[in-house]
Amino acid sequence: MFVLSLLVSFTTPVAAAPEEAPELFPKTLSAAIAFSVAVISAGFGIARAGSAGLAAAAERPEIRTTAIIVAAFAEALAIYGIVIAFFILGA
Repeated sequence: MFVLSLLVSFTTPVAAAPEEAPELFPKTLSAAIAFSVAVISAGFGIARAGSAGLAAAAERPEIRTTAIIVAAFAEALAIYGIVIAFFILGA
């Protein structure tokens, strides 16, 4: 891990060129907004699905797997958000 961080620090430029700075801010801001909205919505979905799934599993244990799958779909929102953020930064 340490070697990887050293390689990344030596291969990335220290500061952006002055002509690239105005173009960097909108990309970074839009990637941050995309990721933060996805993570907030994933947290909201996990909170709702997790609490409802635990309550349902307390009454009917056979529904536990379905509740975990629904919570995993909400978790996937955060993964989609980071993928979109990488696409924005890469373009």
